[in-house]
Amino acid sequence: MVRKFMPIFRFALLFALLIAQFPAFAQGNSVEVITLKYRTAEQILPLLRPMVDKDGTITGMQNQLIVRTSPRNLADLKKILATVDAMPRRLLITVRQDAAIDRERSVAEVSGSIGTGTGSLVVGGSGRGDGGLRARIDNTRSLSDDRAAQSVQVLEGSSAFIRIGQSVPVQQPQVTRSIVNGQNVDRVSNSVQYREAQSGFYVLPRLSGDIVTLEISPQRDTFASPEQNLPAGSINTQRAATTVAGRLGEWIEFGGISQSGANQQSVILGSTRETSADNRRILVRVEEIR
Repeated sequence: MVRKFMPIFRFALLFALLIAQFPAFAQGNSVEVITLKYRTAEQILPLLRPMVDKDGTITGMQNQLIVRTSPRNLADLKKILATVDAMPRRLLITVRQDAAIDRERSVAEVSGSIGTGTGSLVVGGSGRGDGGLRARIDNTRSLSDDRAAQSVQVLEGSSAFIRIGQSVPVQQPQVTRSIVNGQNVDRVSNSVQYREAQSGFYVLPRLSGDIVTLEISPQRDTFASPEQNLPAGSINTQRAATTVAGRLGEWIEFGGISQSGANQQSVILGSTRETSADNRRILVRVEEIR
């Protein structure tokens, strides 16, 4: 008989402990477990906590909420939950990083020879003794327009990350010193190291109607071109981190760099002038996938 009543006794004891732990339960509050459909508890709790009565509580984990509050407050929370626990919208996020580089080099010089009463004078180092002068002007210009775009699909309120990379081998000279017949002998050998250039972005979108707010941090690495006269394996890096807002379907420019420079050298009867302009832009567009 004693064993028969043991489960009932344990249940009564557990119920008494529950009432003792939550005194408001005995005063008309109720406890309900709510299963979420599309969102997680971590996403919903910050929105609902300010709406709970001061003598109520709300906790949760994964896709379930545990609410202890008055029936009236519980009904209000369910109305709010019906709006925020909706199917998230699918988004296509595209980041475009443009680079327009303009370099120009001009060389002007005079060369030849001038006859005098006692001989000739050669200028410019290229005279032919024909008693005349020649002027030479060389003008070279290089234009490059580089555009790179990357896209990723993500649900609103969730973060996404995408990155691609390229590795190239770079020879690095190494000097090994040894002693031969009492003398130091240096031997130069080449080792191969790989340099990697990566491009991509991290993004977290939030929607309010047709307005999207983005936490975004793009990165783009490119290997230096021969015109830059940089050591082999040098990498140009472009990065940004910011929060921007705009309308769905529109390009939003949120970063850019504009650099220009000039270098001029003058010698006797000649000059060299080099100019460069480097303009870079970073844009993002968010489209809804229906």
